[in-house]
This record gives sequence, C-alpha cells and structure tokens, in this order.
Amino acid sequence: MFWKKGKTDGTTIFFCSDLHGSTVCFKKFINSAGYYASKGKPVDILLMGGDMTGKLIVPVIKEGDHYRSYLFGKEHVLSAGDELREFLKKTEILGSYAHIFEPDEYEEFKQSDEKQHGLFLKLMLQRLEQWMDIAEQRLKANGIPCYISPGNDDVEEVNSILEACPAIMCPDNRVVQLTADHEMLSLGNANLTPFGCPRDIPEQELADRLERMAAQVGNMGACVFNTHCPPYGSNIDDATLLDDDLRPQIGVSGVERVAVGCKAVREAIEKYQPLLGLHGHIHESKGTVEIGRTLCMNPGSEYSEGILHGALVTIGKDRVLSHMLVSG
Repeated sequence: MFWKKGKTDGTTIFFCSDLHGSTVCFKKFINSAGYYASKGKPVDILLMGGDMTGKLIVPVIKEGDHYRSYLFGKEHVLSAGDELREFLKKTEILGSYAHIFEPDEYEEFKQSDEKQHGLFLKLMLQRLEQWMDIAEQRLKANGIPCYISPGNDDVEEVNSILEACPAIMCPDNRVVQLTADHEMLSLGNANLTPFGCPRDIPEQELADRLERMAAQVGNMGACVFNTHCPPYGSNIDDATLLDDDLRPQIGVSGVERVAVGCKAVREAIEKYQPLLGLHGHIHESKGTVEIGRTLCMNPGSEYSEGILHGALVTIGKDRVLSHMLVSG
C-alpha cells in the first residue's frame, strides 16, 4: 500500500472493479464507506468499474438423499442441510452460480447450448438484482453517491437492472457530473480479447467513443476517466501471455507476461491529460502509474478468494491529493 502525502481535504472516492459475481466482495464494497469512516477516512463516493457478473454455473445434482457436484476438478458428495448450504455459500463467494438439478434435468441441460445460455443469463441477472436490493437497503441511510459501471464481461441486459435501482447510478458510455468541480467519463468496453467477451469492440470504435465523450467534458484537467480497460503499455495492463489454445506461455524466467491494455485509452489519456484514471480488467496488474500529469490506478482483483481490492483516492479541484491501494 502507498499513501501519497498531501492535503487531506477534497473528495474521497473508493474504487474497485472485477467482482465477477462474488456477493461477499459486493457487500464489502457497499459497506466500505462505513468501514473507512470508522477508521477516520470518510468516503464521499463509491465507484465500481465493471465486470460485476460471474463466469460459470456449478451444477449440483440431486441423487436420492444426497447431492453431487464438481468444483475445481474435485468431486463433492453433500448431505442435505448444512453440507449443502455451506457448499452453495462457497460457490457464491467464488462468484459462481450454483444450481440444483434433478438427474433428468441435468442430462437435458448438458445437451443443450440454448438451455445452458438461458439458465446462465437467468442466474446472472437474479444475483445482480439481489445485489441492487442490498445496495438500496444499505445506501439509502447514508446517502453516499454510488456509481456502478458494466465491464467487458457484462452482458447488455445488466444496464436495465442498474438503471432501475434508485440507490446507484450507471454512468456507462457517458459523461456525468461527479462533484461541483469534477466530471467523470466512463467506458466499460474493452479492446478485443481472446475470450470474445460481450463488450469487446475494436480499438477504433473505442477511440471514437472516447472522442465523443471527451468533447462533452468542460474541464478536462479536473476529469476522472473511469475506463474498465487500463491504458496500453502502462504496467497496470500486464497479463499472462496465452497461446492459440489459451494456455499460459512459459519462458526461461517463468510465466510470460504481455501488455494487453487499450491503445485508445492510452492515446486519450496522453492527449487530454485528465486528473485521474481508474481502471480494472487485468486482475493481476495491481498498481499505479503516472502518464504525464494523469495518475492511473488498477486495484487488481482476488474476488474468488473473497478479498476486495480497492483504491482510496482523494481529489482536490485540480490535483490528486492522496491515493492508497487497499484490500480486505
């Protein structure tokens, strides 16, 4: 952790990203303002930068008076009651979507891409709706503004759920007034990845969107860039190098890494020099970097361990007053 010394007034943002369906991490995010206030560091704004939804279904098959499932290559035979409840809780911490099947139902599910997609979408949106209920219950008492953006892993359907929740604001692909002095430009899309994620788009389209939004910013020197994808070649965008079969490449010094960030984001930051860049997307590239006058931060992610990584950053009218990477 690094706390940059400076003036401590201003607006403090708690930022995190890439929770990928982990309810325990989402609860920590929603409760973070109260937690840091109790530590003498009041938070003025909560901001989540994308990739809210999980990645897979964990089938749990009912077999008579017990249940069978597989997680990370290990078979689990579970009795009804506490064992089953603990297993379901564990999968939710991991960000996965456990679903109980009758044997015949599971056989049909395995054979149908349509059923698999339909159930995955249903479970994904149900959990997000539950998260919005949590946000509404816990945020209405303190009145702290909360912004949640989608990321490249999030399907388009999440936007309507975010926009329907009165406790949060979805700033996706637009410029919003963050404070009296600061605007925020948000872009949840990412450059093309090997995984073909729902919001992956070509670099030129990313550049066009950034230019369109930049034209709406009144004072770029006080603007926050909330772009899910970090700037290319910034050291907060280094990921494992994969071969054509998506297997990690091993070199003489171990697992090879390569810059995979967004060139359009890098070019926009270099051109416009906003006050602050808040990014996610690359879980293993936690860190901070300065690109000209712009401080860029990626808090990283360990959602599958139930650990919430975040950034506490305090901004004044025209400069970053303090910043700190945190986890818990």
